[in-house]
Amino acid sequence: MPKNTLLKFKPIQKFIKGIGQDIKKYFGKDKSCIVGLGDDGVFYGVGLHQWLSQQKKGITFTTMDDNGKGLEEEKVKGRKVLMVDNDIITGKGYKRAMEAMKAKKERLKIKNIKFAVLCDRTGLADFSVEGYSAYAPWSLEKLDGTDLKIIQALSGDGRKSFVEIAKKTRLSPVGVKNRVERLIDEGVLKIQGLLNIGKCYSISATVEVEADQKTISKLIEKFEKFPLVYHLVKTSGRYNLLISIIAPNLENVENFIAKEIRGDPGVKHIDVNVGELPIIPKVWNPPIS
Repeated sequence: MPKNTLLKFKPIQKFIKGIGQDIKKYFGKDKSCIVGLGDDGVFYGVGLHQWLSQQKKGITFTTMDDNGKGLEEEKVKGRKVLMVDNDIITGKGYKRAMEAMKAKKERLKIKNIKFAVLCDRTGLADFSVEGYSAYAPWSLEKLDGTDLKIIQALSGDGRKSFVEIAKKTRLSPVGVKNRVERLIDEGVLKIQGLLNIGKCYSISATVEVEADQKTISKLIEKFEKFPLVYHLVKTSGRYNLLISIIAPNLENVENFIAKEIRGDPGVKHIDVNVGELPIIPKVWNPPIS
């Protein structure tokens, strides 16, 4: 890699601006080593190493899996160590990496071990630029900021190449591929073909239903596989089922209500609101038999 190439990237500049001086103080005049963890950690670790090497000699760089594998032990021997990653979400990866390095500390005569990240939600890192908001509309047990960028890219175009996504996430194409495969394996991400609502429908309606629990269960079972129903949820209050549908025209909506809902003897009351096509979602996956 050409000298100091990563220093032009904004994420690296943000990382160095946020904690660069604190890391310089930590290393002081001692021999030091930066250890990059995973794809993201390597990216930030190399950038930090390039920046520090302009001001201080004798800083080595190596990489390691969070279980300790892959470490070039000669590069950390007798030095202060700084492990670098993109973020800490649950703390599990942090703890594995720290335990793996601490297990080598006495044998390799490591002077000290600290941890640096861009984002730290747990407060475990010794150096961090920012933390996550306490509220987020996703599970932070499953996703981090880079995962969300990948998902956003694929939601716009499920056929987008890993090379294209890598340019926007600062990962390698292999790093993107590994993350996508993990998200799919964990059931967090699903890539599929969706129907464009605006091209196939012209009207929507929400139907609130009051019925006994046996009837509600029967309606749910039927509407889970009904081609016009795009949203179905049990609710509290007088009405205990909310049905949202999209249709080509008003006649389809009226037929649906008359035949599929009013015709059920267990239905006590309904309330119907007809409107334009939904603002969201724009696409959906209708059950097609």
